[in-house]
Amino acid sequence: MNELELSQQPGIVTLVGAGPGDPDLLTVGAARALSRADVVLYDNLVCPEILDLAPQAEKINVGKLPFGEFTSQRAINALLVREGSLGRNVVRLKGGDPLLFGRGTEELEALHNAGIPFRVIPGVSSLNGVLGGAGLSLTARGRNHGFAVFSGAGQTGNDEIRRWADTPGPVVVFMGVHRAADIAREFIAAGRSPHEPVTVIARGGSVRELVAQTTIQELPTLLADPADWTPAIIAIGMVRERAFGARPLDGKIAVVDGQPLNSPFADLLRALGARVAKPAASAAPHVLSREAPAPVEKEKT
Repeated sequence: MNELELSQQPGIVTLVGAGPGDPDLLTVGAARALSRADVVLYDNLVCPEILDLAPQAEKINVGKLPFGEFTSQRAINALLVREGSLGRNVVRLKGGDPLLFGRGTEELEALHNAGIPFRVIPGVSSLNGVLGGAGLSLTARGRNHGFAVFSGAGQTGNDEIRRWADTPGPVVVFMGVHRAADIAREFIAAGRSPHEPVTVIARGGSVRELVAQTTIQELPTLLADPADWTPAIIAIGMVRERAFGARPLDGKIAVVDGQPLNSPFADLLRALGARVAKPAASAAPHVLSREAPAPVEKEKT
């Protein structure tokens, strides 16, 4: 194909994995694609600081709010085809990895059928990005040699949940917060101990990350209000590595003012276990923002 033919082609659509939220986990290729984008179609669970890497692009929110409003997949596919047909450089920015529970295959198929050139830039999945960042190891020599992962959303039935429970070793559940009772019941019915440890990580990689330890039988109690725990990963048969919890600032939020969040000082704080944030803005920040949560005022007595 010569240069003239290339210039007459429609635009390029790039499916980009934004990672689990923390901008530090964005790939070099993803940052480059964003810097060249004319338009970005992004999900709700994309950190605002990542969108800042595409300052000149038109930004269209096509996300799905848990238990709330959403943009249909059919509408998203149509937008990608339309923008690509107009000759624009399009980035479809998806949380985690586009091809791991991200419905990326449906978008690729729509682009292929429309004759729109496309590529995929994989992202760091929540599977390793969130778990590893919180101090959970999917494999460890002498302890476990594999793991299973499944989605609790969509058409996953109780029979399928029980089959996953039969897997030896740790089992990781994506999008399963609203299925906590089903998961606990089916895992116990499959022979897993009711007292087997479970770690739940909500809003992983963000300042508002919450890591909670429970057991299979107590999981429904912990997740009684799913809205408080979304988005989250449920790691059955896994606990945090002891060294993580032993760090002096583990679980603390360190607010830095006057220094960038990528400074050596900020990295030192992270190495000591802190989650580093900018001071809270007046407006309510995004759930995955790097701004500190606004202080809670105590009621006067």
